[in-house]
Amino acid sequence: MENVKGTCLCGKNQITIKRYGNFIYSCHCDMCRKMSAGPVMGIDPEKSENVVLNVVEDSVTRYRSSEEVERCFCSTCGTYLYWHHLGRDHYCFNAELFPEIIEVADFGLQLFYDRKPAYYDFANKTKRLDHNFQEITE
Repeated sequence: MENVKGTCLCGKNQITIKRYGNFIYSCHCDMCRKMSAGPVMGIDPEKSENVVLNVVEDSVTRYRSSEEVERCFCSTCGTYLYWHHLGRDHYCFNAELFPEIIEVADFGLQLFYDRKPAYYDFANKTKRLDHNFQEITE
């Protein structure tokens, strides 16, 4: 897919991914779950050069969850937009912003699987990585 467009609920903030397939992952880390009341379903366009952010500065809130990572939300509608590793200039986005991608999504990876609470589980067979990014094979 090329020039895939995504928006927050209110449409004020828009993101374009220049080239992307259909890969979606989930993150079960404590911060993602607290932020979204469940696992985050994300997409990773790999390189920041592959992303065009068209955000309205007075309509976004950036939260620094560490020195290296910021999370961005729409201040108007509350939609979680992205996670940004500042040092590597690497973005990961809320998959639900991009209807074109989720229509044909291939859900193939779960991150921080060892941090996933027992009260939910996905039926899909996926690769599962623990908090050290080691594969869980059991």
